[in-house]
Amino acid sequence: MAIELSNLRKDLLYTAQSPLANILDDLQQIAEIDRLSEMKQKEYGKKALFYFLGILTSCTLLFILLVASNNHPIFSLSMIGLFLVTPALIIACISALVKRSRYKKTNISNHRYDLTKQILQMLARDMDKASTFDLKLSFQPIEIDNNKIGTNPHPYKSGWKVDNYRHEWLHLQGQFLDKTRFNLSLTQLSKKEHGWKRGSSGKQKYKTKTKPIGLDADLKLSYPQRRYGAIKILQTEINSAVKLPQSSTLRLLKVTDKAINISARIAPQFLESQNALYETIAAMFLSCYQILNLAKLLSK
Repeated sequence: MAIELSNLRKDLLYTAQSPLANILDDLQQIAEIDRLSEMKQKEYGKKALFYFLGILTSCTLLFILLVASNNHPIFSLSMIGLFLVTPALIIACISALVKRSRYKKTNISNHRYDLTKQILQMLARDMDKASTFDLKLSFQPIEIDNNKIGTNPHPYKSGWKVDNYRHEWLHLQGQFLDKTRFNLSLTQLSKKEHGWKRGSSGKQKYKTKTKPIGLDADLKLSYPQRRYGAIKILQTEINSAVKLPQSSTLRLLKVTDKAINISARIAPQFLESQNALYETIAAMFLSCYQILNLAKLLSK
């Protein structure tokens, strides 16, 4: 299934209901698009810098010639040449910057598609080869209007406001061999403080400050009651079965005779750490199945 570059650039969103192999192929294409965008951004950035330095050099020489001009033919010809070269350099610089900006949007977060690939491969080990994943993967930045969930007055800075953002950039569903269905989502949280502040010179300046809050990993396992029916008598053992890495903290653990809901908050400094995110998600699945396996033994 080919990835449409125009669609990815427009929405920064990838959705699929496909087997593992198809999705991995698509993620590889996304990775190649990202690598191309990074390469082109660097290429056109260097060109824009080169043209900008050429503009500065040309303007400097033009100023020197204007000051030193004594109507000599050589000076006049040089000035005419510089008058022609400078606009050409300006146009070339603007063109390079425009081309660079075109690739900025598809220069996406590597850890999002790499982590998704890693999670899919982990889960696929306990799934039927013909099983499909229901996947929604977003590469949008978090601080955009669509992700804003509210604005509040700043708690102690008069006249300032705080915008709160919430962005679910991964949603994944599927079914294991034991007929247990999983529903996993990763939601990033952030806030942006903004307002007017008086500088040292006495002038008012509009300031903004963005603070990441963390990332919520939410997992729901819906399992067959006949297979894991004894889970109702395991309430005292449930909390001790959950083992999470130090990069995350448990926010919710709810167990019923139909499902387990577990939520963990990953600390802000680990938002783009693929290893930390993967360790937390793997630990959540393992902890849930430790509970289910004990329930299965008791059910027998």
